Parts: sequence; C-alpha cells; structure tokens
Amino acid sequence: MAPRSATSWGRPLSVGDPVPLLGVAVGGAPVEAGSRNLRCRHGSKPGWMAMSGPGPQTDLGSIAFSPDGEHWIEFGPPDDRRRIAFHDYASLYAVPGLYERVFCTELAMGTAERVVGFYAEALRRLGRHPGDERVVDLGAGNGLGGEQLRRIGVNRIVGIDLEPEARNAAHRDHPGVYDDYLVGDLTTMSGSEIDRLTGLRPTAVLALSALGPGHAPPAVIDRACGLMPEAGLFAFAVMPTLLPGSDDPLGQRTGYPEFLAELFTHRADELARHDYVHRQRTDGTDDLAVALVGQLR
Repeated sequence: MAPRSATSWGRPLSVGDPVPLLGVAVGGAPVEAGSRNLRCRHGSKPGWMAMSGPGPQTDLGSIAFSPDGEHWIEFGPPDDRRRIAFHDYASLYAVPGLYERVFCTELAMGTAERVVGFYAEALRRLGRHPGDERVVDLGAGNGLGGEQLRRIGVNRIVGIDLEPEARNAAHRDHPGVYDDYLVGDLTTMSGSEIDRLTGLRPTAVLALSALGPGHAPPAVIDRACGLMPEAGLFAFAVMPTLLPGSDDPLGQRTGYPEFLAELFTHRADELARHDYVHRQRTDGTDDLAVALVGQLR
C-alpha cells in the first residue's frame, strides 16, 4: 500500500510557541559534573574524547554546569575554558565529542538506547526482522540513535534534523550510519526532499530523544507517520506532562495531549508504553519520560 498523502494524513494542529533557548548566564559558581557521580550508559571517559570514527580528538577537560538551572555548560582545559548555552546544539555539535560527553557521560542520557530497545522488542513480537526495516530517524542529531539502530541490525536509515551542524557531527562522529541525512523542517520540506524520504519506503519512524515543550511539535510526528503505509511502526518518548489527560498548562499548549489521544484512538494501536528515566538533570534529579511504541492501522 502506498504511503498516505500529506493531505489525507491527520489534520492541522494548533501548537504552542516553542520555548526559546536559554541564554548564557554568567553569574554564580559552576557546578562540577563529576561531583554528582553520574553514570553513563554508553559514553566515553572524561578528558580526551575518542570518537567512534576517524574524527579528531578534543581536550574537553572537566565539565561544569550553571548552578541555578540548566543555563550553561563550561568545558575545556584549565587554560582555555569555554562556556555555551545548555541548549545551544549548534555549538555542542561543532565540538567533537562534546554532545555525548555532556549528555551521555555526565547526565546519563539513555533514551536512544531505551527507545531502540523497545522498538526491537516490538519487531520480535511481530515477527519482523530488523534487517528488513527502513527507518526514518527524526531529530537524528550527531548519529547516536542511528548507531543504536545499526547495532540491532536495521538495514536502511535516513536521518532528519533542523540543525545543519547536526549532519556534520553525524558524519564526523558516526560515519556511515545514515544512508541519507536531510536538514530542515519535515512539515515544510520541498517535494524533492520528500521524494528522498518516500523513496526509502519507510517501515518505521523513530524519534530518539524525549520530546517536551519547545521540541518538535506534533505536526512533525504526524507528517513523518504519513510517510508510512499501514502497519508502519513508530516509537518515541515524551515527557509525562505531554500525555493525554495531562492538566499541565505548558504540556497542553504543545498540542501533544490532544494529538496522542486522537492518534491512538483512531489511527494506531499502542504496542507498548514504558516509564523510564530519560537522563539526570544537572541538579541530580531524574528527568522522567514515557516511551510509546505504536503501529498504524
């Protein structure tokens, strides 16, 4: 069966304005990451970061965070410290090894590994072989999630990200993981770019970071699912405040509670739901998420 067209899949959704990226705050003493003894699922050791590919190595030194919230990150050797905004992904991706050092090693982010694992379990239960899967990786970043998909045996992967520096980082940090990598907003991509995606004949769409206010709006997930035929799989994680029934005002403004309720009521079957810890916050508390795995009807 052919993929659904953009006009026949879903309906327009009104979503809240994205939360702006926080600026760099310079007041207060930094919080040293190592003081919390955070564990990493698949990160590298502090100091010199050895990349998985042949890319350069960078002396990242010790990592420190702003003490009054997730405002900035400080890194580098003692004589050349740098400070960037916590969510300045262009700067994070531009420095080899920095993104994975901060979020995997220091903050124990495990969403890519966990969501790919839940997807793999769904494949097993459905009798689908990973080698037959063709996956669109939404918000692909530096290729960390694509690497996890390759590890379970997925044969074809196309990455998509809004940030141009993310594609550069993926080619540098995880070379060869993606068969193609598009930069841009899926909801406004050109016809030729959409043709590149439909040419993959996707069997699954995954978003391998926990979605929250200010992240990809529901229209992006909706459009990505529209690239697949019936029985297509999707897997992504959301903050609990984005689930149907949430009374959180910020979560409601994202449009996700309404979108997810409609999706699982009328267009898809929920195959799995898992509560887990997305990562640790810089104050040491857990950042919780809920992973959802579904199949289109």
